[in-house]
Amino acid sequence: MHLNHVIYQLSSVFMTELISTKSNSPFSTGLPALYSIAFLSGISIGLFNPFISTLMAQHQVDDLWIGANSTVYFLVIALGTPFVVKVLPKLGLRKTMMLGLTMMGISAPLFTMTTSMPLWFIIRAVMGIACCLYLVSGNTALNHFCHEGNRAIVNGLNALAFTFGFGIGPVIGSAFYNVSPKLSFLLGSALIFSGVIVVWIALPDKTVVFQQSSRSGIFNKLKLPLQGAFAYGFAESTLVSLYPVYLLRQNYNIEQIGYTFAVFVVGGLLSTVPVTHIADKFGRLKVLFMSVSIVILSFLSLSLIQDSTATQIFAFIAGASISPIFPLAMALIGAKLSRNELSSGSALFTAIYSFGCTAGPIASSLAIKLFGDGYIFSLVIIIFAIFLFYVGRQNKKFPFRSA
Repeated sequence: MHLNHVIYQLSSVFMTELISTKSNSPFSTGLPALYSIAFLSGISIGLFNPFISTLMAQHQVDDLWIGANSTVYFLVIALGTPFVVKVLPKLGLRKTMMLGLTMMGISAPLFTMTTSMPLWFIIRAVMGIACCLYLVSGNTALNHFCHEGNRAIVNGLNALAFTFGFGIGPVIGSAFYNVSPKLSFLLGSALIFSGVIVVWIALPDKTVVFQQSSRSGIFNKLKLPLQGAFAYGFAESTLVSLYPVYLLRQNYNIEQIGYTFAVFVVGGLLSTVPVTHIADKFGRLKVLFMSVSIVILSFLSLSLIQDSTATQIFAFIAGASISPIFPLAMALIGAKLSRNELSSGSALFTAIYSFGCTAGPIASSLAIKLFGDGYIFSLVIIIFAIFLFYVGRQNKKFPFRSA
């Protein structure tokens, strides 16, 4: 009896060590499914958003309305975050994510089936609710399934998957859009629906508890990463919503627009994992400072030049420098919060990112209307310049810290 007890104890220790070893892998249970959803989320933003703007522009819709339509999408994501926080504990991660993917797959193709401005805004709002459901649940799940030992690389791989989807989206969209906008959106919808199967098969359901009592304290702890989330969201939404319209006015055809976005994404694909790996070794704040500096220079160049070859070069540099900013900011969250605070921190990060996405199109379209097309990225540059100042100040305070 005593021998059996010893064997049982040894087996328990062995299994605990085995599970612990597996859990440190960036491909442990649940994480590959989340990378897949990040990839599909990237396709959703990379395909639907720029080609919705293109569709509206081809119907002679004013820039301000195009920007406002995109703003509604991101505003709903931001305002819907508290609602998702309440839904998540009741439905669980898996059902919440599946609900969002299903809503996106149904609503997105409807955009090409009407030319009614009010309906366009209603459809975009529904798409925003859908995206909010799987974006918040995805970011929350990422923090639950990863561990301190693999947090940076997990965030890097997740961002890489999103960027890859974001790059494929415009390429797929441009290939089918010329044949039929409806066909392009239906294909995107089919890909989004495939995410429901991925979640059902590969994502374990998990109970989520949000620690709401320390929300104001969490906000104070995350001032710097939240600034990064806002700046990244502002730039990303401006790029996907208004840059296609800008390129159309520069006499780019649909294929050239798709290739320009693809070049931007290739830069992100090649840089995200190496840059986050370097940040773990030499300090996230130092690498973040360098990335933001290059972002400012590249977006300034994109707004000044008109040569197509130079545009693609600077689009590559812009993609390579801006893509690591999101995972670096996410990694800072894990370094600043306790595990019990991670869910609330992830939700707050998503909300601020979405507010940045909300402000980007409408504010940048106003800048274009007031000052001209060349000022499309003027506000992006200003916001990143402010962020750069605070990153530099934080870096001086803690020069020897890895975070």
